[in-house]
Amino acid sequence: MRFEERNDLLKPGYLALESGIRRYDDGYVTIAALTRMPHCRAKMVHWWFGWLGGTDQYKLWHPGDHLFSDWEDRGNGGNYYGAKHLVHETLGGSGPVHKLRIHFRDPLQVFDPAGYRAVDGVGVCARPGSLERPINLGHMCHFVRNTDFGCEMRTRFWFGDVHSQNDGEELPEPVRAAIRKEALDDAFCHGLHKHAIEEMGYLADLLPVLYRQVTGDASF
Repeated sequence: MRFEERNDLLKPGYLALESGIRRYDDGYVTIAALTRMPHCRAKMVHWWFGWLGGTDQYKLWHPGDHLFSDWEDRGNGGNYYGAKHLVHETLGGSGPVHKLRIHFRDPLQVFDPAGYRAVDGVGVCARPGSLERPINLGHMCHFVRNTDFGCEMRTRFWFGDVHSQNDGEELPEPVRAAIRKEALDDAFCHGLHKHAIEEMGYLADLLPVLYRQVTGDASF
């Protein structure tokens, strides 16, 4: 699925691509990962992104790949909508260090509002980009829906819609195409797919206990 088809995530059941990589003729790429999270709830994942702070907490999420964490424009009270998460990470514990600025968005600005409100879950949406140059590579969402056993996370990275982080600045299509070709090589895409599966596996293990210890909320 492409970003234009994102509202398909609101439908019950599963889509043709739930885990893997799909490339398109125009250089765009979709990376998908599915994580089952027993004893977790969607509200816990939403809380996690509001609670997550500096490097020590970030390393809980992936001790091997996660190297640094900070935030810009973050509000009080755990509201991460509009904030930028500044991270350094590797993909697979080796290779280049990716320095990222991840701009979180209100899911009601991403999905059909009525359809989103009807889902028993939460979407953690963002524009992923570079911390070293003012470029975003596309869109992403961790779409979490509650289940009988806990919840499940359906991650999507929709890469290719390259755009400037500077408001009002338009990038010519030849520049966008060159960035797509440079950034979205096989090593990066396969590394990110592996990383997403691993980091959400770590989160599934730690979140139920951590959430209850910090918030005191034991409801399911």
